[in-house]
Formats: sequence, structure tokens, C-alpha cells
Amino acid sequence: MLGTAALRLLLTVSAAYALAIVIVAERFRRLVHRRPERSHEAETAAVSILVPLQGVEPGLFENLAAYCRLRHRGPVQIVVGSLDADDPALPIARDVASQYATGDFHVVAGAPVLGPNRKVSLLAALARHARHRVIAAIDSDVRVTPDYLSRVLPPLFHPGVGLVSCLYRAPRPHTLAQAFEALCVAADFCPSVMLAHVLGRSDIALGASLVLHRATLDEIGGFATLVEYLADDHRLAEIVSASGKRVTLAAHVVESNPDPATLGAAVRHQVRWGRTVRACAPWGYAANIVTHGVSFAACALALAPVLPSSVVRLAIAAVLLRLVAAAAGARALGATLGWTLALVPLRDLTATAIWLASFANGIEWRGRRYRLTAEGRLIDAAAAGQRGRAIVRADAHGPLAGDPSSVSLLEATAPGLGGGPGLDVIGHADRA
Repeated sequence: MLGTAALRLLLTVSAAYALAIVIVAERFRRLVHRRPERSHEAETAAVSILVPLQGVEPGLFENLAAYCRLRHRGPVQIVVGSLDADDPALPIARDVASQYATGDFHVVAGAPVLGPNRKVSLLAALARHARHRVIAAIDSDVRVTPDYLSRVLPPLFHPGVGLVSCLYRAPRPHTLAQAFEALCVAADFCPSVMLAHVLGRSDIALGASLVLHRATLDEIGGFATLVEYLADDHRLAEIVSASGKRVTLAAHVVESNPDPATLGAAVRHQVRWGRTVRACAPWGYAANIVTHGVSFAACALALAPVLPSSVVRLAIAAVLLRLVAAAAGARALGATLGWTLALVPLRDLTATAIWLASFANGIEWRGRRYRLTAEGRLIDAAAAGQRGRAIVRADAHGPLAGDPSSVSLLEATAPGLGGGPGLDVIGHADRA
């Protein structure tokens, strides 16, 4: 029967994928536990660390203070700041600066918004204060260890390398929402990045930690070239790769704490993340469905009375391999799944629903609503809606009033508002 053959094939592919994850995760774990590479150039490099702030993250003081405790022989400058001069995160940054008064710690209060990606707008402003030839852009919810620079800098000085990033893990969860987020990172996303890296993907960079030479950043036009893109890390990797330089992952893991307030917030974050990945690699994301072995296994088990026993056994094997792969991925990242391992099947079933929901284009990011174009560009929904309404008001009293062809003008001026490509009429629709 064709349906049975298709189900057997999907289960086989998903089981093979899980086995591949086990292999590459173990490989990565061994790399992480090797002694760091010694390089005089890397050990003495002058580094400017940029940390964009927006609101008070859990543990923000310790996150920022960790940069003041880095073990590095070269000069280290720390530049933190917010677009909002009244951001409550700024007093915390100033407290860190005063407590570590001997460090080179600069706080930027207020900066212009260059485009819809506010984080990149802020990085562009922080970069103007950076004095050193190596730039490290790190998210504010990331906590680094003292050996961070000794781990991520050596690959940057390999011939031909233009950009280095690293994987991350979430801290040990204490709530169901945190457990869901941690599983998404440790049992799904990061292991898939490990495999893609081994297979030679050249456009992988993770925004939690991005390290590059200032000269490379200047050559591509600075962070300002990324302000229209949601996946600024992916876009940066694309541009650096297109310039002829290699993009690579360091054998290091930082800790990132997204700390979703509720399970709903965690799911919304994953939907936004899914839409981001789909924008970056649409065909690859569509093909990703073949890795959803638990969902296929659930179908097989539900149909067990009418399926050959060999398919049912394959479904059970696929689920078991998935659990082993989840544990291997977490172990490679230095994370412990513990009780959350039992939640992996439920998380995977939810992931299939998220995969389906990711084919819409509306997103909410830090309280603002955007539309995501096919190229991964962000369109501010509210601003586009205001432009569209302004055009409609003008047409209502202008020479095109009552002319059906004016709809074409509206579509051309505000794409998607008349049903064209780009921004559908979401007006005030859908990281949390």
C-alpha cells in the first residue's frame, strides 16, 4: 500500500537523522573538551565586546560582570547600551562599570533607530564606540565563562576565516515554559546546527555570539547593512561568505537564558524562530518535516491495528533513537535534560504544529508587529498600515478617487496592503 510505504520511508529517514545527530553530537562534545588552541595572535588580540540591551534580563548584572572577569592577555573593551536613554537596564550596566572600575567599560545611553531590526540598529551605534580590531557582538541574555575569548578567538585567525560564532544552551529549567525552551535548544536546534556545520553549510552563524575582525565588518558596510533583516546573524554569515571568507563555529558553548514567562510565550518564540529559519532556507525548512519522527511514529502507533508489525516496530525504534539523540545533543552542549527527557515526544509533536504555523509571515518581536518577506526582510506592520491609510485618504480626495486602477497604485506603494506580495493586511496582527 502506498501510504504504508510512505510512512515506512519517513520513519526510516527520521531514524537515520536521529542516528546522524548522535554521531555529530559526540564529535562536537569531544572537540569542546579539548584544550583550547594556542595562538599568540589570538591571545594578544585587542577585542571590543558589544552588548545590546533592552530591558532587564534575568541575571543581567552577572551577565555583564562576566566580561570583566575574562582571562585574556590583550586589551578588552566592553561597550553596552540601549536605544532608550531611560532603559532600566542602563543603571545596572553603570553599577557593573563602577564595581569593576579598572576595566574599560563604556555605557551608551540612547541611539538612533536605523530600521526595523532594533538590535542591529543598536549594534551599529555601539560599534561606533569600539576601538579595537576584533569585534564580539553578544546578546544580553548570554553569560560567558572566563575562557570565552581563548575559545572563540583562535578560529578567527585561521587563514580565510571571516566570522566565528558558537552554540549555546539554556540554563537548567525550573518551569514548564523554561523546559520547553531548553529542549528546543538542546534537543533540536543546536544538534541540527552541528549536523549542518559538518555537512558544509557556509551560512550558519548564531547571534548569541558573533566574532569578526573590524576590517571585515567595515568591508561589508557595518551592522547597518543588516537592519532590514530579522535573521541578522544569518544575513551577516551570507554576506561574509559571499565576500570569500569562511564562516565557522567555535568548539565552545555559551549559556543563553531566554526565560519565557509562560508556556504560550515559549511557543510564540518558537513560531517566530521557525518563520525566521524558513525565511533563511525555505527549501531546507520545508524538507525538515522528514525529521519529525515522533509525529510519524504517533501516526503509526495510532494505526497499529491495520499496519504491518514491522512498521510499528520501526516507529518504536524511531522514538527510542530520538530520545537517544536528544540526550546526546544536550550532553554535547553541557546541558542535562533530567526529567525533561520525558517531555521530548510531547515537544516534538508540538514542533510539528509549529512547523505548520511557520508558513505564515506575520511575527511579533519584542512587542512590535512585523511582516516577514520572502527575502527575510522585516516590514513594520503599524508603519506600513499608516502609510497605506495615508495613501487611501489622499486618493479619496484626489484625481484617482473612484478609479478602480488606484488599487494598483496602492499595492505598488504599500506592497501587500492590496493583496500583493510582502505585507498582507495584518494591520495589527501577529520573540517573544
